Amino acid sequence: METRPDLTAYAVLTAPARPPVSDYNPATVHWRNLSVDPDLTGLAPSRSRHARIALGRDGDPRPWPLPLRTLPAAGLAWHPTLPLVAGLVQRGRTVHPWTADYATRRITVHERVRAALSLTPHGRGRRCLAWCGDRELALLTPPSQPPRAPSAGPAEVGGPVVCEASGPGHVVFLPGLSELAGLAAATVSVLDPATGALRVLSAPAALLIGGLEPSPTGRRLLVDHAVGTDDSVRQTDDALRWSRAVVQTDLPDSDGWSEVPRTARWSGDGEDTLAVAAGVPERGTVIDLRAPLPTSVRPARPYARLTVPHDPGDAPLWWRTLTSGGEPLAISRHRHGLRLTTGHTSRLVPLPPELDHPGARLGPWAAVYGGADAIAVEYAADGRAGLLVIDRERPAARLVSVPPEPDDGSPVRCWAAVRDGLPQLTVQYGSRPCLRRYALRGDRLAPVGGPRPLPSRHVRRVRPPSSAGTDLFPASAPDGPRLLPITPGTDGPQLLWIHARRYGSSPTSAHAHPSLTGTDAPTAVLDLPLRWPADARPADLHPQITGAVDAATRALREELGRTGPVAVGGHSFAATLALYALAHSPGLTGAIAHSGCYNRTLTPDGFQYERRTYWQAPEVYRAFSALDFAGALDRPVLLVHGCEDTNPATPPDQAVALYRAVVATGGHARLLLLPYEGHTFRHRESLDTVAREHGAWLLAHSTDTSERT
Repeated sequence: METRPDLTAYAVLTAPARPPVSDYNPATVHWRNLSVDPDLTGLAPSRSRHARIALGRDGDPRPWPLPLRTLPAAGLAWHPTLPLVAGLVQRGRTVHPWTADYATRRITVHERVRAALSLTPHGRGRRCLAWCGDRELALLTPPSQPPRAPSAGPAEVGGPVVCEASGPGHVVFLPGLSELAGLAAATVSVLDPATGALRVLSAPAALLIGGLEPSPTGRRLLVDHAVGTDDSVRQTDDALRWSRAVVQTDLPDSDGWSEVPRTARWSGDGEDTLAVAAGVPERGTVIDLRAPLPTSVRPARPYARLTVPHDPGDAPLWWRTLTSGGEPLAISRHRHGLRLTTGHTSRLVPLPPELDHPGARLGPWAAVYGGADAIAVEYAADGRAGLLVIDRERPAARLVSVPPEPDDGSPVRCWAAVRDGLPQLTVQYGSRPCLRRYALRGDRLAPVGGPRPLPSRHVRRVRPPSSAGTDLFPASAPDGPRLLPITPGTDGPQLLWIHARRYGSSPTSAHAHPSLTGTDAPTAVLDLPLRWPADARPADLHPQITGAVDAATRALREELGRTGPVAVGGHSFAATLALYALAHSPGLTGAIAHSGCYNRTLTPDGFQYERRTYWQAPEVYRAFSALDFAGALDRPVLLVHGCEDTNPATPPDQAVALYRAVVATGGHARLLLLPYEGHTFRHRESLDTVAREHGAWLLAHSTDTSERT
């Protein structure tokens, strides 16, 4: 689901919940832990291609289904003033731009223009399309002369290889950024949809581009691009360090290209103004507002500076800049409060209690309304949606939530805008797929019209995440482990799935890991925060893991009334924790481990929350290396691994090594290797296989350990 910024039009895109193996391109190249599709000139999208798209707009009750299939998950570009939208469609092994006028219901696929993805699939929300000027479309295209990867080294032609280094330091052998640039570098181009003419905006060179963001006027673009060097790189790092540049869309030469600080973003003043934030010792955070590029028409604009005071450890978690009565204004969220900062004052606003927890988030939209006396900010938390309303005069903040709609379920997404002088919120519900619009009137969000049903065949029902669960140690630990039920069931084998995180970070929501989809066994997630100090010892970590697993097992019995035997499982680092728990907790019947690292000598420079080297803390590395305690895995173990796991810590051959070690020491193990899968499993056929293997494994080894001979 995507909406136009002013909420007057929307698009419903349908994609398979689990992409088929046919989406996989055998020509995919692996660069470190990234998968690159050379035919798409960029990263292989992690989400499946959309199979359908329908456009709807105000005043038209019938959504318009576009005659397009196989749309890559690259997002849409909505024209800010005209009824135009643009996207990408895949034809064969290449992608091409399309533009549609949803007022006249006309669509054009520009098959002569080949588009590129570059690194836009690397993060959510990144766009490879943007409207600029009046009717032109900015997009990424393959460079006319792609950067060439380095020629084959001596080892590839049979010659000797000599390496020499002096320590202390870490030696890694990884492909460099030049190899990635040879596969995924792109240029920024501008397409005239009316004529099909393509104009390349020159840059210093073809770049690894992460996304485009147009300015309010459309005359400039913020371009995220990757920079970095090939030295001083951790073994598990992809070495992508992001930078930003501004390009002027009406200048076809490099004079329109300028690097800007990484924190730069467009200000919310309706003009092409950049806001750049930087921390200043003993002062707080300074936000500078300035023109992005000096030109002959518009001279360089003097700086306007906003200083946000705060304690050294309380930098803004979220900030936006606005214009109120012609004066720049910054609003920032800190750990326990909000700040309103102008050029003269900075005032602290208490945070409403509902937002004072990690699960609540403020959205990207914020606006001044009501004669510059109030500010509205979009927010979402725990299946709720609404507006955070800030009164500048008092100052005070309150939450205004959308009213409950029992028939529609809980909100799953929301979008905000100011229309007719009032903040309005459009909310998508999941139980009965529909849109509802609300306008802020006083202290409530009043409905505007009735619900707008969405085509059910286009919408996959979404269950909003919930943080509800059982606190296992409520008295002793404010951020302690919790048990989160996922699927019901009281008898039969129970699966306890571990999700590890650092102590004090955002709690885990009660949603199933993708690999658990389709599992019939009653399942619960153990949200496990770990205290891992810099000088951690195995004795510090052991009781946290075994204590939480034992308490979760008791809670399954006492709180949820589940009587069946309990098997433990986990993915990646949690797979190691699951095996560790099996080795030290006799009440478990077995373990399921996905994509884990079972030989910590593969990560001698650190792992997860451990920053010491193997030689500085060998006892910690051995304690979390399953190969070292394979003999203690005396109950059945199911190991699942992707054959194309490019994570340096988790190559599939070390899963094979653990499988052999468990059997060699007298244990029982089963190894499932999945073709075309990486560190996480995404294809429908693979996930169906994993679900069947889970069910069969749990059923076959569901005998309680106390009854085993």
